[in-house]
Amino acid sequence: MTTSPIASVAPFIELSFPSELGYEKVARDAVAAFARRLGCDRERVEDLKTALGEACINAIEHGNARRPGLRVDIHCTGAADRLTVEVCDSGLNRYTGDLPAAGIDLKLRGLAPRRGMGLMMISQLVDEAGFTESHEGGNRFRLVLYFRKA
Repeated sequence: MTTSPIASVAPFIELSFPSELGYEKVARDAVAAFARRLGCDRERVEDLKTALGEACINAIEHGNARRPGLRVDIHCTGAADRLTVEVCDSGLNRYTGDLPAAGIDLKLRGLAPRRGMGLMMISQLVDEAGFTESHEGGNRFRLVLYFRKA
């Protein structure tokens, strides 16, 4: 018996939306539906939605500098044990990651800028998160959510 080449291809979806606040909700819902289809449980889907929403807002506000003519692209790939989501912007403002991250306690006491709290939150909601190299010139932020088996 042979396996169809189509059956061995990892499931994926791609989305592209204008760099305008509000569209992150559409992306969040589409990726959540995809995650549920792959067998992700409800609690993990909710974590993913929050993390993805924040990543999309960062792409709109920071990477694309809120320019509505630009786009945010999302690439989702499913595997047996995980979902990988990449959020890509045009990189008008490139993330360099060269500033040391202040702790949440300093931010909450007003002793450090509150910027960057979204990245801290994302890292607590998904299993892996961070910027990866982009050959297209923009910022590429990768989220990985491992499926927890009952």
